[in-house]
Amino acid sequence: MNLRSLVSIAILGAVSLLGATSANAKVFYVSQASRNTTGGTTGCGAALSVAWFNTPSSWGTASHQISAGTTVFLCGVFRGTPGERLLTALGSGAAGEPITIKFMPGAVLTSPYWSALGAINIDYRSYIVVDGGTNGIIEDSANGTGRAYHQTSVGVHATRCTSCTVENLTIQNLYVRTSASDYAPTASNNCVFWHFSNHMTVNHITCHDATWAVAGDGNNFTLEYSNIYHVDHGVASDAVGIASGYSIHNNHFHDFANWDSSLNRYHHDGIHLWGQLGGRITSGAIYNNTFDGDFGYNVTAQIFLQDSVQHVAVYNNVFVAPQTRVMRSLWFYAVSTSLPGGPATGNSAYNNSINAGNHRGGSSLMATNQFLFTAVNNILSGGNSDIALAGGGSRTATGINHNVYRDLFAEFGVSNTFTLPGKTYHYLAAWRSACRCDWNSTLVTGAQTTAFSATTGIDTVTATAGVDSVESMPDAVNTSVTTTDAAADPTLQFLSSTGVGSGLNLTDVATGELAGLALDMNGAPRPTSGPWNPGPF
Repeated sequence: MNLRSLVSIAILGAVSLLGATSANAKVFYVSQASRNTTGGTTGCGAALSVAWFNTPSSWGTASHQISAGTTVFLCGVFRGTPGERLLTALGSGAAGEPITIKFMPGAVLTSPYWSALGAINIDYRSYIVVDGGTNGIIEDSANGTGRAYHQTSVGVHATRCTSCTVENLTIQNLYVRTSASDYAPTASNNCVFWHFSNHMTVNHITCHDATWAVAGDGNNFTLEYSNIYHVDHGVASDAVGIASGYSIHNNHFHDFANWDSSLNRYHHDGIHLWGQLGGRITSGAIYNNTFDGDFGYNVTAQIFLQDSVQHVAVYNNVFVAPQTRVMRSLWFYAVSTSLPGGPATGNSAYNNSINAGNHRGGSSLMATNQFLFTAVNNILSGGNSDIALAGGGSRTATGINHNVYRDLFAEFGVSNTFTLPGKTYHYLAAWRSACRCDWNSTLVTGAQTTAFSATTGIDTVTATAGVDSVESMPDAVNTSVTTTDAAADPTLQFLSSTGVGSGLNLTDVATGELAGLALDMNGAPRPTSGPWNPGPF
């Protein structure tokens, strides 16, 4: 992320803080230390009690009640009992006038473990915002391997919550798993759980040490500008009926290895969307995300789109896996071409950079039983294959083209750089003839590394060794986290530099779910005429 983007985010955050309340909105302050049931409008020193917040008579349209447009500020440290549900919203906001539950600076909700229905529960409401402010925290203090408790615990619980938002919040340690033989936790230790919740937005959160970090279902779900790690799944969403309008962008998913187990009980995915038992996901965009660090060995895929998933575009993402790992990075998968919810149709991959780890297994990009599939302008650098097509299906007229592939045969002796059902190829010409695709793609070696400038995005060839080493750079999403920036992967950047100007101009398709494709991962406009570069930069 360039300096301009970081400054823009900082400005937006400041505006959000300053604009939390309007001149006519009601404001209340709540503290665990208080026993007050009246007042509470002048600051934390005269705050109301938690019991007041959870009492039905405190919700309504009178001047002393919480109603549309009200902000409730949380003051200080709230210490919950094991399994407690601390705050329950008992009313709804309105369009343009949400009810906001906002953490004052230093506010923390801490408990040995919170309720399975959430530390904060906003079920069956609408237009509720849970805002962590500058440094709000929800946490468990004693739940996990070798700790006093091994329980289901949820940060924010939002069943049938329409147009609700969770933002600017750290949710941590809901289950701290430190042993591969610990099978106590279920998938339900969630930072945010949403179910039958339409127009749900989660933004600028940090979630770590949970099972399925952000999990649920509903139309028009958004996850953006968030940092997710030490979890089993980053996003887990199944369609209950028909779901549409997913937008997952500008997030950082990394370091899932603490959920490995010998029985593969916890099969990790950065993003897992699926449509089964008649359910179907019909549209979405996954873009500008970074997947790096150690995802472990129990990985299904860093992005796994399963069964009846249709018209989901995956673009401008960067994937890097350690050379100690084998994985599929981006996998469009359907178990067959005939599914109760309909076939996997119209999915696409554009301008991604993918290095899937070592070359003994796995693949950068896999497409299984996909109809009208498109893969254009990607940089693919193995695992064991750069691209693998399996099962039946079909491709669009654009098809598979203008990609940059790493020559796995020349560098590693891997003969299946390209894979079709029952057949493998290591020469580009043979692959083109067999798949009738990739006429404008490039096959190159990655035997040179590059220095990559996060400010300018310019690649410079600097060496001929260490092709799989990764340079250390600031985190692309959250500078408070020390981690490897996937954008600095030398192999990907070299492959990108060799393919400059070889990409297809996609201006004409950069609309709707693909509107973000008109910009690169750093927010720079792509040209409206002439060729594009492959990859996200």
